[in-house]
Amino acid sequence: MVGDDAENSKEDEKRDEVRVEEKWDPLQHGDPLDLGSNEDLQASNTMAVKDADSILDSNGRLLFPDSKHPSMASRRASHLRLDIKPPSPQPWDLVDPPADNVCTSGPEYYSTLESRKYDTLRSTSHTRPLIPKSSYYFAAPPPDSAYGTHPIGQIGLHHPREILRIERDYTGGELIQFAPIYPLELEGRITPTQFLESINAINEVLISAHSLRHSFLDNILAVFSLQLSRLFIPSHYEKEMQCLRYLVDDLNTGLYNPVGLNILWPQSVAFLYLEMEYY
Repeated sequence: MVGDDAENSKEDEKRDEVRVEEKWDPLQHGDPLDLGSNEDLQASNTMAVKDADSILDSNGRLLFPDSKHPSMASRRASHLRLDIKPPSPQPWDLVDPPADNVCTSGPEYYSTLESRKYDTLRSTSHTRPLIPKSSYYFAAPPPDSAYGTHPIGQIGLHHPREILRIERDYTGGELIQFAPIYPLELEGRITPTQFLESINAINEVLISAHSLRHSFLDNILAVFSLQLSRLFIPSHYEKEMQCLRYLVDDLNTGLYNPVGLNILWPQSVAFLYLEMEYY
């Protein structure tokens, strides 16, 4: 029985092979080694994934769009739209350009509509004070300043027309030093070399006044004498401050006063800056 079954199966296989060879035609079916057309491959590789509204293949392409619910499709595409808002206008876009190049509407013309404080620091309409005050340098001096003019008035009798501030130099730490940068406002009065020598002389006296060695000796003497030495012996700092006052007076008398300038005593402002009167 087993032998008969094996023979029957072999005869069936031979019969199938003959049937395939009779039906296959190379002109109609092409190369037998061909794996199939692209459509057959796509059909074999397609794996249907059923979504709530459509069916997608393994590559994410839509096979059967849901035409019954167009609102759902439009709702799915609506999240791709970008809500682009126009940019806010710039301050200069809110002001119409002048009819010509001559601006006759004052310094407030190009300020914003919400604020009219642009010309607070540079306004030329305010009245100048009779007694000027120094300020930190933030911009070029106004057009009506006295810088660059000839000396007018007498030092000590009239008020100065301008007061120039020379800032501290903090690059060396907390030691009091003034910046030896030549101000352009002094052009025509003194040369940069004269200004540099003056500031260096003042800085040298200040360095000597804050000597740690002399401060230590003065404090030791004051402690052992129960502070009585302060009544008879001046400290090294007081001696150097007296020398600095003499130096400032000599600079004013020999160099600065003849050209309409006067250096003020810096200790009156705690050596925060050095002021120079401009007549």
